[in-house]
Amino acid sequence: MYEMLCAGCGHRTAMMILDEIIKEKNIKEKIIMALDVACCSLLIDYVDYDAIMCAHGRVLDVTKGYKMMRDENIVISYMGDGAAYSIGIEEMIHSARRNDAVLAIVINNGLYSMTGGQVAPTYVGANVNAGVNVNVGVNVNVGADVNVGANVNAGADIIRPIVVTNVDTEGTKLSEPVSNDNNIGFKIENIIGNLPISYFARASITDKENIDTAKKYINTAFDKYIKSGGFNLVELLSPCPTNYKLKPVDMVNVINNGWSKVYKIGEIVNNV
Repeated sequence: MYEMLCAGCGHRTAMMILDEIIKEKNIKEKIIMALDVACCSLLIDYVDYDAIMCAHGRVLDVTKGYKMMRDENIVISYMGDGAAYSIGIEEMIHSARRNDAVLAIVINNGLYSMTGGQVAPTYVGANVNAGVNVNVGVNVNVGADVNVGANVNAGADIIRPIVVTNVDTEGTKLSEPVSNDNNIGFKIENIIGNLPISYFARASITDKENIDTAKKYINTAFDKYIKSGGFNLVELLSPCPTNYKLKPVDMVNVINNGWSKVYKIGEIVNNV
């Protein structure tokens, strides 16, 4: 299943969680899945419920409009971090401010993956085996020198700024602590955490324990959305071994031992 996705891709796991929940709740006939473009768009060939392909970053606008027309439906907003927190950040902020009836899943892998691995606002890097830099390897041809902290010189590879450091891919600990500096990465709770939203949780989808936790959070978001509406968001720290040029098991360790130290895991907002 989901053969079009790369080996180790987190979208496969996220969709399997959603499929399980929809089946367990027996709500397939009520589901509308609103999908963003890029890797999210590949999923439209696999879901066996109604789905809408949205313009990049405009998923929340589409789902808000659809929910206004057909309130009886359960509309899932499914998007990547670039769409949610960059291209569609204005929709995210104002939808949260209004506490719109939203059930959103955001896949956070730090990249715009389908177009070659350009960094998203959530990017924190991946440094494995005591400081070996991971070059995401996107060629950028800007026709001029641009000072962005790396040399971009008419088509040269960008060596991405590395933040998560020295992840031990053979064990379970960091050889150096990851900074909890609030300026590292993009934490959506810093923007919407004090708004009158219903629910926001973050989990990773790397191993059974974390996947079970992710399913629990998504189940809670479903229940709150179905019962009383409101803005419900679950963010999933998700592997993209293809663009980080890592083996899937190393990508998992980067998330568990690195990203999870930068991004708070848990139920961050849970209002009645």
